[in-house]
Amino acid sequence: MTPTPVEQPLSGSNPRLPRSAPWRALGALVGVGLACVTAATGGAPGFLERGLYDTAVSRLLPRVPPTADLVLVEVDDRALAALGERWPLSRATWARAFRAMAAQRPAAVAVDVVFDQPGPREALELGEDVLQALQESGLAAQPAGAALVAELETRLHAQDGDARLAEALSEGDGVILGAAALTGDVPVMAPLEDGAPGTPLSLPVETLRLQAPSVAGSIAPLRMAARGSGTLNMLVDGDGVIRRYPYAVNVGGRAWPSLALATALHLLPERSVSLIGAATTDRGAPLMPLPRPGWLPHVSLADVLHADPESVGLDLALRGKTVFVGVTATGLHGQITLPGQVAVPGVEIHAFALDNLRSGRLLRSSGIVAWAGVLETAAVLLAFLLLSRRARSPGAVLRAALLPGVVHVALVGWLAADLGWVMPLVPACVGLVLMLVVDSVTRGEELGRQRSALRRLFVRYPRPPSGPPPASA
Repeated sequence: MTPTPVEQPLSGSNPRLPRSAPWRALGALVGVGLACVTAATGGAPGFLERGLYDTAVSRLLPRVPPTADLVLVEVDDRALAALGERWPLSRATWARAFRAMAAQRPAAVAVDVVFDQPGPREALELGEDVLQALQESGLAAQPAGAALVAELETRLHAQDGDARLAEALSEGDGVILGAAALTGDVPVMAPLEDGAPGTPLSLPVETLRLQAPSVAGSIAPLRMAARGSGTLNMLVDGDGVIRRYPYAVNVGGRAWPSLALATALHLLPERSVSLIGAATTDRGAPLMPLPRPGWLPHVSLADVLHADPESVGLDLALRGKTVFVGVTATGLHGQITLPGQVAVPGVEIHAFALDNLRSGRLLRSSGIVAWAGVLETAAVLLAFLLLSRRARSPGAVLRAALLPGVVHVALVGWLAADLGWVMPLVPACVGLVLMLVVDSVTRGEELGRQRSALRRLFVRYPRPPSGPPPASA
């Protein structure tokens, strides 16, 4: 009688594949570690996620609708040609422009222009010397001399663009001037002093993203004549794209408001506490959604200066509106690039940031959102571990990975679109891919071991020959 071979279990035939468990756990730890790095560095977009964020905000997420009470008064190419001036415009021209805008009763005028170049003083100094000589000579006491002094003073005042601009700013209902947070060591303007418009805010400055040694603004008479001021700085990522708007800048241990925040505080003083609280989101620089193309109405400065003050069209365009003033002429405005868009004027970013702040449309990615993303990443990878424990084939493992992966992508997209929570997307996907690769390699090795065991069995217990048994003698 032929002995029956004793059946032994093949090496590694356990469907749970215990040998792959440590490597799967290592892949999960890599995914969770990437999520932790993203959270520790300030939140998404983190590792390999800038392009995903750019695609989402420019194509996938709903665009912010246009706002009816914001308008841009732009110094465009047509305005420069109509005025017959080169940039920078004279302060006398700016004084006329601010008076023309004030006549339309706007809610506020936010200025994305730094008046860092005072007008020429040579003629004014000569006229002042002539006036002093007339007074010292006694001619000013005579009727003819007094008339000459009065005419000379009038003409000097007309030529003094700095004084006329300061007067125009003080006559306006609410003009917010721009300032620059200096990132270099050499200031180009006198720094703002304590107590001047744009007083520092009470914010935890050590957590602010944007740092600068000092804040510089326009000359003192202009600062004191305006109703407020804010910084004009932008926060540019390493690839030259602006994804965050800094609502406050840490300068010398104090937090200076941006132009958008300063304008919001002027328009809504009753909401100052909530506005400042919202401005501290994501260390003072939350991620931006994007508006629809052409969301901001434009009015040329030439139309403001040359239109009839009683013009119905100009009245409809400016009355009660928040007016942003900036430069859009070719080659003059800052080349500011938004995700998925061409360069736009920086003044539009300030206007959009104001609209986001007062409406609460701010994207959040750091703090509790970032750590929630870490937990969500860990939950996704743990779900895959549990679902794939009893998978007996590579196809079953792939299906076990697709379910948490699809749920992860849908959840991240829904949170970004509805709640404004930008959570890490890539770390969980990286963890799933690593775990799938580990599983495939482990199953391949296990299949090789099983084949080797089967060969050994067939060598030791060869298969009996086929055919009918031999006839007995």
